[in-house]
Amino acid sequence: MEQIHNKSIVLHHPLDLKPFAQRPGNVLVVAPHPDDDVIGAGGTMALLAQAGKQVFSVYVTDGSSFPGSALRGTTEQRVALRQREALAALKVVKAKGGIFLKGSSRAVEHALRDVLRFFMPESICVPVPFDTHPTHHAVLQITLRALRSMRNYFPELWGYAVWGGIFSTRGFKIVDISAVVELKRKAIRMHKSQIAYKAYDAGILGRNRYEAVFSETHKPARHSYVEGFLDMQELVTNRRLSLSTFTKKILGHLYQ
Repeated sequence: MEQIHNKSIVLHHPLDLKPFAQRPGNVLVVAPHPDDDVIGAGGTMALLAQAGKQVFSVYVTDGSSFPGSALRGTTEQRVALRQREALAALKVVKAKGGIFLKGSSRAVEHALRDVLRFFMPESICVPVPFDTHPTHHAVLQITLRALRSMRNYFPELWGYAVWGGIFSTRGFKIVDISAVVELKRKAIRMHKSQIAYKAYDAGILGRNRYEAVFSETHKPARHSYVEGFLDMQELVTNRRLSLSTFTKKILGHLYQ
């Protein structure tokens, strides 16, 4: 497949994706809004890029509605603003490009499946199932349906948390982002329209610091900043496993 053909997809940088079609080392971060990728996984994205992986973000909603958005021009202008900010953030972490979806939920799901088929990423990052934002949960469900509609495709599936999360449960891994934490901070700050009303940079880096200190009980902290990711590949390999059953399973040990 030489290019992605779907009217629900807007491609940005690079416009020519042919060299990345089903290329080994592709990594895809599925972001509900045009900042969730760098907030939840920006440090890891930078590390993967430094390791030679081809990192792409796909944005499921345009993010045109946010506090104070009425003062930011028309809907079209806000969409363009959020895209510019997202691309600037991707440039900071050295990601290869951003893909913006548009249209109804069904159109977006088909578009996401086309993106997956084009890149065939070896690893995919999505919101965790206990993220409290309803759009994030919906995006996880859309991603799962798209993945499960593809035959003989079993990529790694990792969950990242933005709005809440549990990092000490079974199946979580931590990634030391201490060496790239300033890149993550800078990337988040590229989303100026969002930082203007909420300190996303300070908030998430505070959590990344907290998780580094509290990731191991009573042991000295080995890292300064970490990002946590939930191993969700079982949802890909076992396609009969419901999201609710999976979530109860991974959280069950906390109450035993």
